Amino acid sequence: MSVRALRAFLRGVPPSLIDGTLVALVVVVTTTMIGVSAEPGARPPDALAYALGAGMGLVLFARRTWPLPVLVASCALVLVYHSLAYPSLSVAIVLGVATYTAAGRGHFGWAALVVGALSVYSVGYRAIVVQDPVLSLLVEKAALQAALLAAVLFLGEAARSRQALAEEVRERLRIAQEAREAEAERRIEAERLRIARELHDVIAHTVTVIQVQAQVAHELFEEEPERSRQAVAVIRGASVEAMSELRSTIGLLRHLDPGGEPRSPVPRLSSVRDLTAMAERAGLHVGWGTRGEPYDLPVAVDASAYRIIQESVTNVIRHSGASMVEITVSYEPSSLSIEVVDDGGGPGGAEGPGEGSPGHGLTGMRERVTALSGHLTAGPAPGGGFRVHARLPTKERHR
Repeated sequence: MSVRALRAFLRGVPPSLIDGTLVALVVVVTTTMIGVSAEPGARPPDALAYALGAGMGLVLFARRTWPLPVLVASCALVLVYHSLAYPSLSVAIVLGVATYTAAGRGHFGWAALVVGALSVYSVGYRAIVVQDPVLSLLVEKAALQAALLAAVLFLGEAARSRQALAEEVRERLRIAQEAREAEAERRIEAERLRIARELHDVIAHTVTVIQVQAQVAHELFEEEPERSRQAVAVIRGASVEAMSELRSTIGLLRHLDPGGEPRSPVPRLSSVRDLTAMAERAGLHVGWGTRGEPYDLPVAVDASAYRIIQESVTNVIRHSGASMVEITVSYEPSSLSIEVVDDGGGPGGAEGPGEGSPGHGLTGMRERVTALSGHLTAGPAPGGGFRVHARLPTKERHR
């Protein structure tokens, strides 16, 4: 049987059964040694000698709870036994289990001190009291016993180190697994928010135009049928555009590469004129201007700039009652600045598609800007109306 198989087998054995077997084995070996020992001048073994020998084994029942005290108690029983001049015992065999347990539980230093002191005492007792030849005693008995006990000590320390290393590895694996799970949850949450923003940005603008024009068509259906038909035409065009953008967005969500970058085209600032044209068809006058020398923007910045303008114009149509909106895009050395100012009364506390219903327009804009380490302000403009201003870093741009 291999060491690994033996270790696996022992893991499945109840500790009480292992302890009972060890106790029985030590008791049998110790009492047998006492019975067969024949040493000139030694006291013949009696009931007390066998009781002390049995005690050296029975004390091992407590080795798991009190490993060092059990080793001390075993040494004390050996000392008492030898002090009564009974035949000598092999200390390494009697103390092997207790020494291994103490060293394996992290008491290597104390265990070495205890067994070392016992060995010195034993040699001194045999040399002085029993008057064994010192050279023979050191070479034939003390050296062998010390070597065996040292081997048991280092074996216990090696087992403890191995177990500590295994526990450390398990803890690191647990921490790594928790980190992977947390990262997976973070990615799922980020992807969920991204999808929510995309769907909101795609649908909100065109649906708002449809909503406004449907109201116009309803109010002018009988009095001004021509304007009503124009409103219906705008609704039709907006519906077609909404379906086109929705299909494009769903295609993006279905076809992501391993790095998470979309394979299909994403909204760009170059498409803003189509956006403003729809707003103008809804009855809003839109001014558009740029400052600075245009340059190629990082994809994420370009797409976010488009979405910020789209949401700002949507909010103007939906909530402010404005007739005019000015859009200014400034290309700065290390950032892109976007300003949208209208002459209306502001969002009025609502952002949703229905009047008075809370929405997610400004929240989505803030999330986009924050994700790019940018800055967003939204509030009343100094000269009246409402102003949205966003600054997006473009340090990764290429001229």
